[in-house]
Amino acid sequence: MRKSVLAIAAFAVLGLGAAFAGERTTYYYVAPGQGQPYCYDMHLGFKYAAEQFGVEIIRQGSDDWNSQIACEALEQVVARKPAGIVSVAWDAAMNPGILKAQEAGIPIIIVEAESGELGDLYIGLDNVEAGRETAEQLIKYGGDSGKLLVIGNWGSTNIDQKFEGLKEALEGTGWEIVGDQDGECEAEASLRAAKDLLNNHPEATAFVGLDSACGAAIGTAMEELGIPADKLVVIAADREDAMLEYIKSGHVNAALTNRTAMMCYLAIQFLEMNTKYGFQDIPITGDNKASGISVYPPAIYTANVVIAKENVDNFDHYNMDTYDTPLYH
Repeated sequence: MRKSVLAIAAFAVLGLGAAFAGERTTYYYVAPGQGQPYCYDMHLGFKYAAEQFGVEIIRQGSDDWNSQIACEALEQVVARKPAGIVSVAWDAAMNPGILKAQEAGIPIIIVEAESGELGDLYIGLDNVEAGRETAEQLIKYGGDSGKLLVIGNWGSTNIDQKFEGLKEALEGTGWEIVGDQDGECEAEASLRAAKDLLNNHPEATAFVGLDSACGAAIGTAMEELGIPADKLVVIAADREDAMLEYIKSGHVNAALTNRTAMMCYLAIQFLEMNTKYGFQDIPITGDNKASGISVYPPAIYTANVVIAKENVDNFDHYNMDTYDTPLYH
């Protein structure tokens, strides 16, 4: 994991604007999972960036979690030698394509899930810290001890890191993880996992869901099994609309979500700085490339925000602009 962390505010002040004169620049967003509900806010951020900067952003990859299709798409995009690429490394399958982009001199920014040391820059959560923050919310609502169930999308780098941080933060407390299952970040699989855990662990006092599909699955499982909303402390992740309804009903106490749209906006902003504003020529040394110095910071951690009953209405997507634009497709 990258060790350097720079404050977001330092990079959010450039007024690049949409009115750049000249030929429109094209960037690519290449990743699996683009049709998943979680990714709605990623698309929202890219749409907003496309309009603000007057650039074209082309999506390539898969709507499901098929990394093979996304990897093939990344290989094809690299061959086109675009001005820049944004990608997500939910698993290591994307790494060879990311490396090829770097070797070809194409700026490539990784968002959401880190890819080791690959990519010019990672923008997203410090996912281990996000796991620790999840534990803080669990203790806030559930106290210092209890029996905990956990579901998540095991094998996804960001979710595995969140689980690592959760377990680390609970060491030395009275909390015991009595069961965990893979929900595959998919609604039906997560529901099956949640019901199975609840049926097999009646002693459980709390439930944590670490990916975007988990919160709604836990709430639905509680309803179908006749478990009252106040019987379990439930801490979820992200901001899928179905999960927000369970915060309103009291089945989910809180959810932690990334500043997802901002993450994608910043990725395009950095590519714009690289393409149009001499970013690589910032005078860190007399010759940055010869000195082996990357001008990019190693990572920008975007930090979670907490959704609870008092602010949940503000996260409803029907309260937000859609930013439909032909510049993102």
